[in-house]
Amino acid sequence: MSDLFRSDNVVVRSVPASDLSRWVVTFDNYGIGHGFDRPGFGEEFLRNAGISAIHVMGVREDWYQYPEMPAAMQAVRQATAGAERVMTYGSSMGGYAALRFADAAGANAVLAISPQYSIDPKKAPFEKRWLQDSQRIRWLPGIDGRIVCQVRPVVVFDPSKEDGLQIALIQRDIDIVPIRLHHVSHPATTYLGEVGLLKGLVLQTLSGELEADTFALKARRLRRTSGVYVSNLALNQPEHRRELALSLARRSVEVSPGSPLASMALAKLLSRAGRHDEAVEQFERIMDATNRDPNYLVPYTEVLFAGGRHPEALAHAREAVEAMPHLAHLHAWESALLWAGSENTAAVAALERAIALDPHRKRYRKLMRTYRREIRLHAIIRAKSVARRWIVRLARALSRTRTSSAALDQDADRGRGEA
Repeated sequence: MSDLFRSDNVVVRSVPASDLSRWVVTFDNYGIGHGFDRPGFGEEFLRNAGISAIHVMGVREDWYQYPEMPAAMQAVRQATAGAERVMTYGSSMGGYAALRFADAAGANAVLAISPQYSIDPKKAPFEKRWLQDSQRIRWLPGIDGRIVCQVRPVVVFDPSKEDGLQIALIQRDIDIVPIRLHHVSHPATTYLGEVGLLKGLVLQTLSGELEADTFALKARRLRRTSGVYVSNLALNQPEHRRELALSLARRSVEVSPGSPLASMALAKLLSRAGRHDEAVEQFERIMDATNRDPNYLVPYTEVLFAGGRHPEALAHAREAVEAMPHLAHLHAWESALLWAGSENTAAVAALERAIALDPHRKRYRKLMRTYRREIRLHAIIRAKSVARRWIVRLARALSRTRTSSAALDQDADRGRGEA
């Protein structure tokens, strides 16, 4: 293992195997970790498979918008010179890079799973999943411009929602080998790993032996054995098919009893049906199994809140935010929960943290204006209520005074009569 290139932003790490005729160049997915003291994407799998690998690692989730990327790719190209097969490979953010740096890396194969065309709001205004990053990143035209790729990439994706729109943008620039897998969500890597197809996909794409239609057919035939697929199918059912959705969710847990994703789908659907105690029980098991993973704390908190268990929910919300304090949307989410729980001062403070982290988000500032307006309105209502109470008290006091005065006058009259 050695570093072929290193800067403050990028490390290119070589992990050669005995076979130097085939190389896989990987790119990090979102959330793999910050810094460089960590394994690269797919490192263990490729090492165990005896495949030489080069791992391109970004310092954080910047979608590789670094001016030194051409130099980093030149180092890759030099290290793999003379190899028979060079494949770029990545998932999600890594898939974005696998497409965009394939030519620079000298690749003759590309595997991109659930990639983005771009998350720049100007190019993909529908993309809301990484808004804080998309507004923070300085998008470089030489990297995030039109895609140019000499080879025909294999692209695996769920065509629904944002991923389908992203692939449509990719197809405007280049021709791809599309493998569409409905209801596997983002990224499709999770589904492929669960049904045992990921390793074969990587190896066959690298060798050039992949038959996309045959692979896609096999992947679809295995859907019913996947907790990921069945749980997503359950969550995507319309409201009038609530019982079917619950039935599918229970089926997903039976198919993958150890899958927190399947259990989470069932818990969410139980909560939607008003069966909050059952939903909480499901989530408590998930929390134990995942060591309180923050990604599951968020929906757990929402289930608690929906069930009217506000103090517990707010405590879990704080735990989730403290686990991922750099995410502005979590602070905004906590703020909304606090406001709904009538903790207005804390809600304003949480929203101020969100704005500090993501000052470009207009939605946060609009919400803050709503908060301020509501607080002023409540203050006016409280002031009027206090004034009304004082008026009532004063009227009562005056009434008592008049009554006492009248009684005294009557006593005086009686006294004069007796005299």
